[in-house]
Amino acid sequence: MRAAVLTALKTSPAVQQFDEPRASAGLLKISVVAGSSSPTDLMRADGLYGAVTPPYVVGGEGVGLIEDRTRVYFGHSASPYGSWADHTIVPEAEIWPIPNDIEDAQAIALGISGTGALIPLEEAQLQPGERVLILGATGPLGQIALQLARQMGAGTVIAAARNLSALQRLRSRGIADAIAQLGTGDDVAALKSACPAGYNVVLDAIFGPPAEAALRATAVGARIMSIGVQAGMSMSVSLRDLIFRTHAGVATGMRPAAERRAAFERLIEFGRGGKIKVDVTTYSLNDAADAWAAQRNGPHAKVIVRTDCS
Repeated sequence: MRAAVLTALKTSPAVQQFDEPRASAGLLKISVVAGSSSPTDLMRADGLYGAVTPPYVVGGEGVGLIEDRTRVYFGHSASPYGSWADHTIVPEAEIWPIPNDIEDAQAIALGISGTGALIPLEEAQLQPGERVLILGATGPLGQIALQLARQMGAGTVIAAARNLSALQRLRSRGIADAIAQLGTGDDVAALKSACPAGYNVVLDAIFGPPAEAALRATAVGARIMSIGVQAGMSMSVSLRDLIFRTHAGVATGMRPAAERRAAFERLIEFGRGGKIKVDVTTYSLNDAADAWAAQRNGPHAKVIVRTDCS
């Protein structure tokens, strides 16, 4: 079968022939229609996350057909297989049927990115009218979080990231009330300028120095929910900054499959009727190298790799 295979860490995948996967006890074979990637896939390929041994097929989540032709979403292939291939094998608990009215790209976006947005916002116990900051807002997770926060009753939703044009697009789409550009000088001042009253809830997808700045721009009683480390693996916090605030690390991907599936099904209901939209960029499997480069360069969209186009 065709597959985008990483043959050594810190390299890019190449499309080549790879052994067909075989179903076994607890693992089902899936004919992949579309696969995707995330920053975690890049970290894994760089040897920074998880224990992987090349050669392996890149890509985690995707949409495909099981043997009885049921259309499903899947989140985690069994190593060395992945979603950037004609076929993969996936633990049964990670295979979730999807309704016909949900498009492939939307289903994929609502998987890892969507649950990564929904679960922290739910655990923050967002209250009607609260002011919400999304750090790393221009990526798929951030875009979903902005829309979910609004549907969950937020009074004001602010998007923060480094890329100004991508931030302006979020505002023009009407999913961000205000924007704060990071990385141009004083991030604390930029965040406070966008919301002088302070943030009640922060969904932090990037951690590091931006999370430090966000903490210092919060209101009393704020809840900061950190779920990613794209801007750094650590942050410096003083007790003064934390007084009357809480900061939690939220590991959505480490939760039981049943819990993640339930969140995914809640997201399907949130997203019906086009209520959650994510920018998407689509590639053919034969152009996997270009798709990988786009993911590494930060596309501000969900990268989708389809097996059914040339």
